[in-house]
Amino acid sequence: MQLDGEMLQQVVDDESTSIVRIYRWDQPTVSLGYFQKHDEHTDPRLQQCDRVHRVTGGGAILHDDELTYSCAVPAVHPIRSHPTELYCDVHSAIVSVLHTCGATCAMRKDTAPSAVDPNADEPFLCFLRADPRDVVLQGHKILGSAQRRRKGAILQHGSILLRHSTLTPEIPGIIDLCPDFDVVQFTELLPKAVARAVANDIC
Repeated sequence: MQLDGEMLQQVVDDESTSIVRIYRWDQPTVSLGYFQKHDEHTDPRLQQCDRVHRVTGGGAILHDDELTYSCAVPAVHPIRSHPTELYCDVHSAIVSVLHTCGATCAMRKDTAPSAVDPNADEPFLCFLRADPRDVVLQGHKILGSAQRRRKGAILQHGSILLRHSTLTPEIPGIIDLCPDFDVVQFTELLPKAVARAVANDIC
């Protein structure tokens, strides 16, 4: 998470390039959204997990059997005029790779609308929240992303849930929903797909 924040500062200081990073976690870790507090109510199953803070907002994420992507674009990038379109660019690219690897999914806004109570408190965990830009598979959220902007530059990162965590078995991942999903191929194709999306102007 600290490296993602440093990526944002790097493209603020050097506008000549964009940066893409793909990584995994070596132990179950909870990342808290920028506005969440360390002592905020959490699921007792997660109390023993290490916690880190993200520079982006949103709900907490249990990083376990997943891939995390991040990308940072400078203020001179054409997407600056429409920063939320970066969600569309990157998520569409990832959806395409997921299809290639055997998981038929879509952005939530392109599926049947789900009933959400606007007066209900948002769940602590991000993957129990709903956003139109989420990527869903069989109705389950498998990819969610968040942004932070600084001096016109944009950092976006997101979590791609490969398999449920033993700590939260009620939240399925791609392999749980599509046992024939080719995770090796997906891991190989993902970096170039995100890089191409970032290199594009606007979807």
